Formats: sequence, structure tokens, C-alpha cells
Amino acid sequence: MAQSKPVANPRIHLVDQFRGMAVLMMAAFHLCYDLSVFGFLSFKMDGGFFSWFRFLIVTLFFIAVGAGLYLGHHQTVVWRSFWHRQLKIVAGALIITLSTYLMYPQSWVWFGVLHFIAVASVLALPFIRVPRTALCTGVAIFVLYNLLDGFNLSFLYNALKGTLHLPRGTQDLTRLIPWLGMVLVGIYFGSRRFWGCRSLPLGPLRRPIDWLSRHSLVFYLLHQPPLFGLAWLLDQLLH
Repeated sequence: MAQSKPVANPRIHLVDQFRGMAVLMMAAFHLCYDLSVFGFLSFKMDGGFFSWFRFLIVTLFFIAVGAGLYLGHHQTVVWRSFWHRQLKIVAGALIITLSTYLMYPQSWVWFGVLHFIAVASVLALPFIRVPRTALCTGVAIFVLYNLLDGFNLSFLYNALKGTLHLPRGTQDLTRLIPWLGMVLVGIYFGSRRFWGCRSLPLGPLRRPIDWLSRHSLVFYLLHQPPLFGLAWLLDQLLH
């Protein structure tokens, strides 16, 4: 009797949806900021709505990063695929740094979302074989960050700011601590296959979010100029 081939685990579409939803909400976040530049609304990052909205966006992003690392490499690390992905992310991060340096020389982005994903992916890779350790470490990072004032790598910034000529302020900063913890939590979620939840019932948004997930890097790099242009156009028409 012929032996049946093992059936591959179905793709967990939820990871793609998390990424796509995060990209969509990020665009909404940036549009709100652009509208605030022209006086359409008040945009404050002081613990209010927009602070929590950003928290939700990066949480979805980084859980997807961790879960994707686990699902793609937990049996064996596919180095060619891993480094190909890393190369694209690093290239995107360099584009962000260069473009913001030219536009905002006093507050250019030296460690934003893409920089973080590139570094966190390497640091998190050893944890894909020990997802429970990843969970405990991830939770511990968040606990220590909130309990200890010095648990934030600020000493590293102080040590490097002179050598690298880092600006005092920045247009975007994604802290390695505590957000590495969210990537590690994502590894554990991936190992549990999100407890059987493979996708969300997004209705008519399903296809647009799938498209955004597939093209998330390109969309991330290109979305801001059109949104700022839209805010400018509204200002010309309505003010």
C-alpha cells in the first residue's frame, strides 16, 4: 500500500492580515498628522488617542514579524530567504534615513520601523526553537522597561550620538527596547498557530488588506508624499 504524503499545515492568513491592517492604520495615522500640519485637527502624542493608536499599529506589525519568523523558519532556518528579506528591509531603511536626512536634517530617522525590524529579526531568530522562552523573555522586557528607568538603551544612544552625529530629535523612533519583546511574543503566538484562528472575517476589506500585506514594504516607502499632497490639496480647497 502506498504511503500518503504528509499534509502541509495551511497558511495562517491572520499573520498577513495583521500586517495589512497595520499598514492601513499607519497610513491613516500619517494622514491625521498631515492634516494637523494644515490645521484640520489636533495631533498630540501625549498618552491620548494617537499614542494608543500608534501602540496598536506597531503591536500588529511586530507580532506579525515574530509569527512570520517562526512559521517560516521553525523547522530549519531558510538562510537564503531570510537574508533576501533582510536585504530588502535594510535597503528600505537606508532609503528612509537618506530621504529624511535631506528633508529634515535636524531630525532625520536613524532608527525607525524598518531599522528595528532588520535588527529585531536577527536578535529574535535564536528564539524560534524555544517559543516559550521567547514569550517569557518578551513579557520580561516589557515589565522591566516599565519598572526600571534605565532599561531603555538610552546609554547606547548617548555613547553613539557624537560618533554617528545623531540628531537630538527624530521624525520617528522605534525603540529596540521594549518592542523587541513584542516580536518575541509574536514568535510564541506563531508557535501556537494563534490557537486555531487562521483569519479574520474582514468582509469587503479582505482583498485590499491582502494587497497591502503583499506590498507592505513598497507601500511603506511611498505612501507619505501622496498623503501629504492630499492634505495640502484639502487646505487649498477648504481654507
